[in-house]
Amino acid sequence: MTNRLHSVEADESGPAYFKRPAAPGGSMADLLIAMGTAPGDACAAAHVPVVLRRVHVGECLVHEGSPAKALYFVGAGTFKIFHTDLDGYEQVLAIANRGEVMGYDALCMASHPTAIMALEDSTVYVVLLTELLELGQTLPAFSEAFQRAGSQTLIRSRELADMMAAVASEVRLARFLILMSQRMRAAGQSPRRFRLRMARRDIASLLGVAHETVSRSFSCLTLAGLLHVSNREVEILDLEGLRAFSRTTRRKADDFYALPERVMAGQRRGVSRRSSASLNRLAA
Repeated sequence: MTNRLHSVEADESGPAYFKRPAAPGGSMADLLIAMGTAPGDACAAAHVPVVLRRVHVGECLVHEGSPAKALYFVGAGTFKIFHTDLDGYEQVLAIANRGEVMGYDALCMASHPTAIMALEDSTVYVVLLTELLELGQTLPAFSEAFQRAGSQTLIRSRELADMMAAVASEVRLARFLILMSQRMRAAGQSPRRFRLRMARRDIASLLGVAHETVSRSFSCLTLAGLLHVSNREVEILDLEGLRAFSRTTRRKADDFYALPERVMAGQRRGVSRRSSASLNRLAA
């Protein structure tokens, strides 16, 4: 197993992304810990090497239509998973963070139906599809972690469907921010203050709205006193209020602005011209 796991980076007949040098120090124990396995349970796999690859911001880890030869587990960083339509439009389908599996949708296919791009400098653990069965048989901890990761991809699909169930774009954005908050909390980071790695256009694609609508929705939630936004930095000022608003499914923008207490609270905080300019500078 050891030689075959290392050979993925030396295979000159494979795609370019298999030929890049691996980052040092990758082991199955590291991978299992990234996937949420307790360190004590993961230490037994420390002797099993796994390719750890660095991916720079803006770099495609997987191109749509490329041969499906491996699964990728996020060690650090953030990735977007997207499909490109015939007219060139990029439809963002998911965002992947530490511990999540990517390429899972290609398990039953010969090629990847989607592309994967790094939104920041990141690392991934590379596991060949031909190694999955053997790893699952010899390392029960990996089998368990892999099943959790597969289940997580189904949860992400359900979350996307839940966001799209809301008619109002403001509600879709609120649900997206709540999901981001939950991910930050799960990663041991602040659930109220975080940096958006996605550009405004990517957020719009994920939510199924025009990218100008995303700025207007941020402005709406800011005016209501729920958020403070500076470029890509987001601070949730009223987490419970944002949760309550995200649970609405068919509230229109006019109904939202009809909430006088919320609007007055936002006006008292003062949405200055400088704040509005910051909203408009969300990277397109």
